[in-house]
Amino acid sequence: MVAFIVSLALDCGPVGEQVRTFIVGDVVADAAAALRVRIKGLAIPDEYAHRHARGKEIGVSLGFILDAIDTLVLPIDSREAFDLLVLFFKADGQAMENCRDHDFEVTCAFERAAELIERAATSLPRADVVAALVPLMSDDRYGVRSVLADVIASRKAIP
Repeated sequence: MVAFIVSLALDCGPVGEQVRTFIVGDVVADAAAALRVRIKGLAIPDEYAHRHARGKEIGVSLGFILDAIDTLVLPIDSREAFDLLVLFFKADGQAMENCRDHDFEVTCAFERAAELIERAATSLPRADVVAALVPLMSDDRYGVRSVLADVIASRKAIP
């Protein structure tokens, strides 16, 4: 079993990234650092064939990143999860520009990210949530950030 998990960890695609993140998952700071690298690494190299194959992987990668935030970070540190999800939304341009014909999967990932950010925001001061999300919504070039308005609205009654 160990050999199988190690072989998955050595995979250079989204499965390997997910396995490597879960390996360090017991330490939230390490998991968060791995997730930051993965979110920032959504850009695709210029090689034509690799770009087209990688377009499909963008949606898969986003889903795995959200799984890791949901299971490793959010239950332990909602502030860190919130910050990772803000970074996730800041990477929408990279994801949308590089996903090719797989924009549906990417859009669904951002809808799920909004659900997670709402859960993370429940334990944060409303002012912090608004301060982080309003600038994101004001620069919504890809149409995936508008769902953040619901997060702010849900926090309206909470100081």
